[in-house]
Amino acid sequence: MFLTAHIVNYTFCNAQITYEYSYFTTPATLGQEFFLTNLGNNEYKYVIYDYDSARFSLYNLDHSPYILNIQIPIVSNPSTNTYYRLGYITKELFDCDSTNIEYAMMLSTPRPNEHPNFAIYRTDGTVLFSKDSVGTVFCIGCGSGSWEMHPIMNTSAGTKLYLFYGVSGTGNEYMVFSLCGMLPEGINEIGKSDFYVMVYPVPSSSEVNFKINCPSSLEEYDLHIFNSSLQLLKTYKINGDQTQINAIDASLSSGTYFFTFQNKIKIYQTGKFIISK
Repeated sequence: MFLTAHIVNYTFCNAQITYEYSYFTTPATLGQEFFLTNLGNNEYKYVIYDYDSARFSLYNLDHSPYILNIQIPIVSNPSTNTYYRLGYITKELFDCDSTNIEYAMMLSTPRPNEHPNFAIYRTDGTVLFSKDSVGTVFCIGCGSGSWEMHPIMNTSAGTKLYLFYGVSGTGNEYMVFSLCGMLPEGINEIGKSDFYVMVYPVPSSSEVNFKINCPSSLEEYDLHIFNSSLQLLKTYKINGDQTQINAIDASLSSGTYFFTFQNKIKIYQTGKFIISK
């Protein structure tokens, strides 16, 4: 078990915000995720996903354990630059059997010239669906500023799953699959993130890593690096699937540097990082 939790019995006087609960996790090299998801019929659960152990746990809204340490059949591996994202944890979306819980996994960092894999599992490890070398179609904003697309959407013709396959220069194949159930509202989705660029380690001595979550899997982006005088030093071209850049540049001296993450129309994020030698 990789998580411990406890309650502290106090509230903030004269405030409308009341402390409820704390979740504490053990240190993780690859990282962890914490989010709220809807299993269906407004049955909400807190989720903690640990990349290192390839396990996730579900907790009820009263913070009591629901299911602990669900083993994921596939494991993230930083040595090969592969990280699997977790989402769409539901009871009836994929097989309409409410006695089981299913979830989707996607390889968020593709291998060279490949798109991520996508698979759906039950919590007992049963594979319900698997598609190699595909990615999920995800976009908020995009070039038009108002276009929004998700991998799974409810429609008047039923619930649809959208995947795509393609290699640069050869075009894309967009695949549509019909699903059995309806997508619950408020579900955690693969591909959606509260940030686009995370820089580590901070400060850095020589190697700087950029972990990137692209707003869309269909567009190309630029990561620009500037010095403290805002002179452009380097530009990295990023397709909608690339999620990590390892930049080693011995010529960079100690100091503060800036970056912008953007496409041709919009700047999505700006930030800075420090090199200390």
